[in-house]
Amino acid sequence: MKRIIDKVEKHLIRIIVLSLLVIVVVQGVMTHDPLRLYLSWSERLEGQVVEYPVATDAKTVTKDKPEKPKVISPEAHLVLEIEVFSSLPRSIVLVNGCEKARFNDKQVKLLLQAADVVEIDSSAYNFPINYCVKDISDNVAFPERNKTYTANQGIVMIGKIIVK
Repeated sequence: MKRIIDKVEKHLIRIIVLSLLVIVVVQGVMTHDPLRLYLSWSERLEGQVVEYPVATDAKTVTKDKPEKPKVISPEAHLVLEIEVFSSLPRSIVLVNGCEKARFNDKQVKLLLQAADVVEIDSSAYNFPINYCVKDISDNVAFPERNKTYTANQGIVMIGKIIVK
């Protein structure tokens, strides 16, 4: 039995050393641009059009005009609401890290672009606050309607806007 275990151990060590050697050699070969195209899957995808979450303007593309289509980011509407209070003016809605609105009323309506990051800064209040995504436009995949977020003396992230 010990002989079998020793043989397995010996082969396992050889496989590990050989694997590490192959990884080092492949990484060294990938420093040359012509060879990297064949070894790296991501290099082959580079420069290809990704349709999601942005859309192209269909008016700019016709059979007569082979121009590049103009890429536009769809707009998204989002309504955030405070669940308990009627207003919290020191509670700030941040879009991409910049102040976009304050909760001077119970609801805040936002006009956003695809891939905008929405956060709510409630660090001025020393009690937990519940925020609800009350309404969204039909083309919004995330955040979800009627989802509740709780901020407790800090910043709560609603998330990145994903447009269908």
